[in-house]
Amino acid sequence: MINFSVSNTEYLNDLAELIRLFESAYGEDISLNLDYAVRDGVFRVTVSSDRYDGFKKNFYYPIKECDNLVRKRVEKRYLKIAVYRTLCFLTGVELPYGCLTGIRPTKLFTEIQNDRESYGKSAREVFLNDYGVSEEKVALIEKTVAVQTPLRKKSANEYDVFVFIPFCPTKCAYCSFVSLPLSRQKKLVEPYVDCLIRELEQTRQLIKQKKWKVRAVYIGGGTPTSIGPQMLDRILEHCHFGAKEFTVEAGRPDTIDDETVKMLLKHGVTRISVNPQTFNARTLEKIGRQHKVGDTVNAFACARGRLDVNMDLIAMLPDETFEDFKYSLDTAVALSPENITVHTLYLKKGSALKLDGYDNTDCATASRMVDYAYKKLTEAGYVPYYMYRQKYTSGNLENVGYAKVGKECLYNIDIMEEDTPIIANGANGISKKIDRKINLITRCANYKEPLEYIKNIDMMLERQREFWK
Repeated sequence: MINFSVSNTEYLNDLAELIRLFESAYGEDISLNLDYAVRDGVFRVTVSSDRYDGFKKNFYYPIKECDNLVRKRVEKRYLKIAVYRTLCFLTGVELPYGCLTGIRPTKLFTEIQNDRESYGKSAREVFLNDYGVSEEKVALIEKTVAVQTPLRKKSANEYDVFVFIPFCPTKCAYCSFVSLPLSRQKKLVEPYVDCLIRELEQTRQLIKQKKWKVRAVYIGGGTPTSIGPQMLDRILEHCHFGAKEFTVEAGRPDTIDDETVKMLLKHGVTRISVNPQTFNARTLEKIGRQHKVGDTVNAFACARGRLDVNMDLIAMLPDETFEDFKYSLDTAVALSPENITVHTLYLKKGSALKLDGYDNTDCATASRMVDYAYKKLTEAGYVPYYMYRQKYTSGNLENVGYAKVGKECLYNIDIMEEDTPIIANGANGISKKIDRKINLITRCANYKEPLEYIKNIDMMLERQREFWK
């Protein structure tokens, strides 16, 4: 346990997250005190601890004249570096992503790469020497940035469209998303679809009026295919935006059949998910998936050659060993879908696994799993093309999307790098406007819960109209 106090609480939340990461990797008690101030153009940081008698470390960072927002960002970065280096010294522990706590390491890497003058060194040097990111993770970030860079070239007139369908056959034990078990929410499906179609029609009119070009359409969830081909057919009828890429998160293999695939093809869908999460039957039962391993194989066979397919796998599922995960990954690679996304299990408060006290903090096993995934997938011809991190993740690790060359998902890159405006439709949808000149993102959120979305649809439509003016 690391006890932490700071003389000024302005940056406490970000620093507390860094402390939490160390706590999950270190078991002993340490008290840490932080004091800082700006004097004569120097940001002075003092970190002291009761770990050793009279222990104190001083850090000095030059700080230029700048506006208040930039100054705070720079100060916070320096504080995290100082705290991280002190904790590494006191504990002997080093974290794979060093002092980085954000969810978008590739976005930060690219920003530094494009602003080398401000940092005085390359992005690689900043990540390795300042932030303490490991050589292996820097290499992963560099490779991902290199793959996605040509795919991020676009005009200011290009937008993405996101559509959220918050229903699933069952709630997975690790899930904390806004998704509802269909068996308990059937009466909401039709009114929800009716409201969603109203919003999609408004989106269509907006795109036509503004003469925007739609780069990618993404139907997410939940499990969109769980509402059945007839209901989904009604929604997709209003999603013809002329996008080159059109993804539907089919997700659950037991919701995919020939009728559904034909319906998706009719509407120009180009890409779906068929997500096993694991190819171990006992784990599927444990996490509440309620489909069989054979369902995944059959669903994939149904879609193969007709649609590009992504498969999700999760490292560190309950009671799975490295060999269990290796078996699942090897099976997915043998099937050879266009995309394989490797998630590292993260547990938020709303998930059943978290409530049951499942411990996902075995850092060594988690690292071994994701390292094997990188080696196996790259040797099989897949490239990492997008990545992100989440709080409460096993081993403080990452989620990585791998693709065969030329089969990268544009929407996944856009949502993580936050460089493309998004028109979001449905409950829990968050529209985003991007002002590239001043690097500003403005958001407009719909109600999260489907029932609230239905009740407030008129107000939300008006709010979206005002937002996009």
